[in-house]
Amino acid sequence: MVKKELLAMRQLNVSSKMLRIAQKDVPRITTVKTWRYSYQKIVREYHLYLRCCIENDILKVALYYPDHLRTGGRLPSYEVYIDRSARRFITYDRINAKWLTAKVDRLNWPSNMPEFPNIWMSAADSKAVASYLKSGERGYKAILLYQRELREEARILRNKKETDAWDADMALTPPLPKDWNRWVDKIGIPQNYMFYEYRKGGAKTGYCTYCGKEVPIQSKPIHNKEGRCSRCRHEVTFKAVGRAGRIFTDEVSVYLIQARPDGFILREFWAMRIYQKGKYRTPEIRCSEQRRSICGQDMQSRHYHWGMYKNIRCRWVEGEPVYSWYGYSYQYQGNQKGRVYGKNLSYLAKTALQGTGLAEWIRKQGLVAYPKQYLRILQDIPPLEKILKANLPLLAQECMQETVSVQARIADPKASSLTKVLGIDSQELKRLRRYNGGHRFLGWLQQEKQSGRPIPDDIILWFCQNKINIYDLNFIGDKMNAVQIHNYLVRQAQASGETVQQVIRTWGDYISMAEKLGIDTSDEIIYRAKLLRQRHDELVVRCKQMNKKAQVAEVLKNFPKVDRICQSIKDKYEYANAKYTVIAPDGALDIIVEGDMLCHCLRGSDRYWDRIQTHESYILFLRRASAPDVPYYTLEVEPDGTVRQKQTKFDRQEADIKDAKKFLEEWQQVVAQRLTKGDRKKAEVSRVLREKEFEQMRRDNIMIYTGDLAGRRLVDVLTADLMENAA
Repeated sequence: MVKKELLAMRQLNVSSKMLRIAQKDVPRITTVKTWRYSYQKIVREYHLYLRCCIENDILKVALYYPDHLRTGGRLPSYEVYIDRSARRFITYDRINAKWLTAKVDRLNWPSNMPEFPNIWMSAADSKAVASYLKSGERGYKAILLYQRELREEARILRNKKETDAWDADMALTPPLPKDWNRWVDKIGIPQNYMFYEYRKGGAKTGYCTYCGKEVPIQSKPIHNKEGRCSRCRHEVTFKAVGRAGRIFTDEVSVYLIQARPDGFILREFWAMRIYQKGKYRTPEIRCSEQRRSICGQDMQSRHYHWGMYKNIRCRWVEGEPVYSWYGYSYQYQGNQKGRVYGKNLSYLAKTALQGTGLAEWIRKQGLVAYPKQYLRILQDIPPLEKILKANLPLLAQECMQETVSVQARIADPKASSLTKVLGIDSQELKRLRRYNGGHRFLGWLQQEKQSGRPIPDDIILWFCQNKINIYDLNFIGDKMNAVQIHNYLVRQAQASGETVQQVIRTWGDYISMAEKLGIDTSDEIIYRAKLLRQRHDELVVRCKQMNKKAQVAEVLKNFPKVDRICQSIKDKYEYANAKYTVIAPDGALDIIVEGDMLCHCLRGSDRYWDRIQTHESYILFLRRASAPDVPYYTLEVEPDGTVRQKQTKFDRQEADIKDAKKFLEEWQQVVAQRLTKGDRKKAEVSRVLREKEFEQMRRDNIMIYTGDLAGRRLVDVLTADLMENAA
């Protein structure tokens, strides 16, 4: 479209009829009331007046704003030009004499202009616009919808280079098996029902949804009770027809693996049945494909998901779905076990899946598995198939459940033999098999091979039974051999009444404190202290007696932002009522003093300083309002007000915490109103880090060995203590 030629088109002046209507259409201010509030609204019959003409196959539409007409204006506010052959449009702003590319709804209209305004347009002009644009709508709405269609086409075209590559990848996806729908119905969706008509004395027959037939009922059926079909022996839930409304089965994941020219594809579907009332013999089966993972010959994966692409349309999009902070369906439905289509597994095991072990693993899971988890672990542990086939059931199980720990024990992932993969010799491999060893047993065998000092099997088994890894003893491993360490731990555990794990922690803390105090830890009388617990407690006292200013300087040297962060959060997190108050510390010195006064672990651990420095969590003080300067409880709090920990003297909680929790809930509501978008982003990161830490604690099964909580898992205690901010 040539702009000079457009401006040379016939001038569309306002008609006398339009002027008369505009003069009579006086805007009125009316009050609109809702159940929440009331507001004033300008009401008029027409928001816009339109005229049009067509010249040289170009549609010109003049748009007149009514207030301009009522004040004597004769020219249109805007003129829209549309070339349907070129599928282009452009707008001329008559008031400011400039060209615009905006759609009609994005022009500089008054703020009270609705999305689809009431317009006045002659019947002939309205029909001409609809005919020209081949639209089912007329006038302004036809123009706007046409412009939106062009904008969407432009967006699609801009992204075509990216989406064409995805479409080419998707084009290699094989068709579904011919029996797929039946398999989903009968096998993929495990829930089945027995519908029966109520009769006095109990129904004698019912309709089994798996059999698809009327079958005998052997005992008196009870609505919503579970049982088995007498014919197919499948588990069923009894449903009285008269009481059963619309029924939805659980939505489940089902998986299909197929060969492709470049490898294989794992397809994830979500499936469910819907039984409409009175139509239980003909349920609706819904099965929608949600994700695809394509693995090449090198076992590198490409992932796609069905989702909204750039707010344009739903299609296959490369990558994993985005998990919203507010929740997203993939968090609840995806990433789980499901039934795997097994009819082609034998063929795949000899072709596309050869060398992966995936088909064999799925069969061992009873065809109910999460194949994507296996593929992810296969990338982390390439020798996974060798381990699965080596008669090492515990190590194979740990590959799936403790991947990071096993991965750390793989010596050469590309080696052809299992002994080289694991970094041990054939005799050590036999020992690993004989005792069904896991990653801990393997670690001690590797240590034996590396050091050249034999470690008896019973010592290794003792270490494994007590969940002791090599790295747990790094602080002493260069000073004592495995047998000496075992004997020392046994004696100290017996003398102190503590568990072996607690003795190791006490021993490690003791050595660490001794080094900080400048004590020669290479001396056997030091590192092999006879009264370990007593020597440990003596060093704790000495550490407390160190100059606090020196401690603050050391903290701020490593974590220079701590003081500034503590002071910056006061306005946001401090709050008080008649009974309690939450106070933010002025800096590291306040936190160290608090730790000393309450005799807990806060001041002695760098992880709390690191969390403050990175805004993962903050340290706050809960005090009684009557004594705000007296330490009461120390809080570890995430940026959104979620309370991770609340501890008083000796890392304990007293009975009065129940009353204090009510105040903390009130405090969380206040904090929620003060949060910014930045705070919520920090809180999201903090939550993810907390979940990872908790998951690692579960894997390591860390126990509490002293105090009131002795015998409980640390992660269970921390989870129970957690107060998430729901405000």
